[in-house]
Amino acid sequence: MTSENRRPRLAIDAMGGDFGPEVVVPGAVAALQEGCDCELVFYGDQVQVEAQLSKLDTDGQSVSVVHCSQDIGMSESPAAAVRGKPDSPIIRGMREQREGQVDAVVSAGSTGAMVAASLLILGRLKSAARPAIATFVPTVAGETLLVDAGANIQCTPDLLLSFARMGAVYCRAMQDVAEPAVGLLNIGGESSKGSELAIAAHELLRTSELNFTGNVEGNEIMVGACDVLVADGFTGNITLKMIEGLAQFVKALAASGQLTESELAGLGAFAGVIKNRFTYEVYGGAPLLGVSGVSIICHGRSTPRAFTYAVKVTERQVRVGLLDLIECALSGAAETEG
Repeated sequence: MTSENRRPRLAIDAMGGDFGPEVVVPGAVAALQEGCDCELVFYGDQVQVEAQLSKLDTDGQSVSVVHCSQDIGMSESPAAAVRGKPDSPIIRGMREQREGQVDAVVSAGSTGAMVAASLLILGRLKSAARPAIATFVPTVAGETLLVDAGANIQCTPDLLLSFARMGAVYCRAMQDVAEPAVGLLNIGGESSKGSELAIAAHELLRTSELNFTGNVEGNEIMVGACDVLVADGFTGNITLKMIEGLAQFVKALAASGQLTESELAGLGAFAGVIKNRFTYEVYGGAPLLGVSGVSIICHGRSTPRAFTYAVKVTERQVRVGLLDLIECALSGAAETEG
């Protein structure tokens, strides 16, 4: 958590994502131009980063560059990259966050490398068993926070309870939801439905201090059944990708020329909703909750606007002291259960 007398200092992986500095740099700088009160430190190839900065108006803004001679490819082994590429933006940023030189790391690079570097360099919060990726899913009622969206393929009931608690803290602190409704992603509404994991997790959530509203089926997610939707990372990631695929399907169908005029007219309003709400651009980056630091994972295809939102979300997460709030909630729950 940053001091109230100091602006948050954010490490931005300028080389990450499908487009690198030409998208990352202008997107991040736009957040400053729109009033985001923070300092940006771009990590990456200095020549490329400064070439992009030279095209922008950064007068009066706190922007600097840290040259990195290495980069982590999307297909590289995360663990090997953490060990073998110490001068890459993700590793440099994480290390300098641990040393207190920056307050957060934002990257659209390898998700695996971000998770591995966060765990190996920053470590877990004392009371967090494992970290989880939290990402918003648009619904007719606003947004639902999906936790976990891919960090943990194998889970236990206790882990799902921990994810729910971290998600509830995030919604209270970042979304101003006083009593977040927590749901468990499952194949049926009854407590007896689902796998052994789901049945056991349901019981833990039901008897916890959380505002648990029960199981949520797949067809209920986007009608806004809950504020926090809990799942193991395998199921959560498939769910997220399915929703992204729906958006791509509707856009492609509208542009395909296969529809009649009446079908196109009917699809028009829905396509507008898809364009404005069913996109990672609106939500910026996904926080990795449960690590002893601020790690924001952006979509690999992020546009400049997505990075603008990611910087804004990261700045606020640092300012509200989310790490302390999560640690307090998890440790308090452990004491009560103990």
